Amino acid sequence: MSKSKKSAIFHYASSETDADLLYLAGFRSGDPFVYAHVGRKRYLIVTDFEVGRATEESNVDEVIALSGLAAKAGGIDLYDAALRFLNDKGVGTIIVPEQFSIGIAKRFEADGIAIEIVEGAFVPERAMKNSYEVKLIKETQRKAEKAMEAAIQWIRSSSVRRGTLYVSGKPLTSEMVRKRIELQLMEQGCLAAHTIVACGDDGIDPHNTGSGALRANKPIIIDIFPRSLNHYYWADITRTVVKGKATPTVKKMFRAVREGQRIAMTMIKPGARADLIHKAIHDHFEETGFQTKMANGRMEGFIHGTGHGVGLEIHEMPRVSKARGKLKAGHVITVEPGLYYKGHGGIRLEDLVLVTPEGGKSLTRFAKILEV
Repeated sequence: MSKSKKSAIFHYASSETDADLLYLAGFRSGDPFVYAHVGRKRYLIVTDFEVGRATEESNVDEVIALSGLAAKAGGIDLYDAALRFLNDKGVGTIIVPEQFSIGIAKRFEADGIAIEIVEGAFVPERAMKNSYEVKLIKETQRKAEKAMEAAIQWIRSSSVRRGTLYVSGKPLTSEMVRKRIELQLMEQGCLAAHTIVACGDDGIDPHNTGSGALRANKPIIIDIFPRSLNHYYWADITRTVVKGKATPTVKKMFRAVREGQRIAMTMIKPGARADLIHKAIHDHFEETGFQTKMANGRMEGFIHGTGHGVGLEIHEMPRVSKARGKLKAGHVITVEPGLYYKGHGGIRLEDLVLVTPEGGKSLTRFAKILEV
């Protein structure tokens, strides 16, 4: 163990798949690199060919080329360079996130570097968005809304034959609508995966992406959550539509879910307890006649949380669910109550909401219309 008591906030990963590292470094890379915060200075160690781009894009104080350290260590391995850097700086302990590589951690420990793991959020300030981050999220949301409009318009313009939706003489399927959504988002510089277009009982499982022909007079859940390929911030929107006439029960479910959203909006403000917002929606559903319970081997009713944070990850802190926690100004959260019953299908409505000192401000502009 090193005798030095100096510690460093440290990460070793690819920022393309690690939102904490992307936030800390401000540098996007599919290859692993090293971030270290020692004293008042922040450093990156990157491969030689990434030095120019990292220097231009990152928000750190110094970018170090791999060869500048690894050559002295007798190799070109990123780990060797990182170890040499830590020893040169007199660092004896590195502070790392929970998801830090066990293999890399063991190597550091074997070489005399102590590991301190941060439990929970490694970068808690990431949950509070500044005005620029809100702008980027809104930009992605506008593109998601454009894709939503294209999807709903296609459903609206379809014809109905024997209860099935048709376009150009062929059945309109979940797969076709999903492809149109994802292609349009790609054309706008966004990447979407696992887009949900779930009709009827496909929609009673909130994460069922949907398959097969879309049916008339049945609820169709459309859940779109793209990531910008330019700045990597996500967006999230869900709407539920019926081509034709919804049943009285589905109409009642839709009204209840829409009212659940309204209830949440009246409660959202800094200091509000997220679990009480979730409970208020749950209680509203119960009072409206929509119970949450186990039936025929599966849960039905309001079977998921009310919302989650959105930013550099599609699911991040805070959670709006049964778990206790308080909202803070700058949080960007989804508000997405839903109801799910076999034989009726699912209803879910989802908006993005910014928590401001004055309350909740919707970042979503898209209308909520059931029958199209």
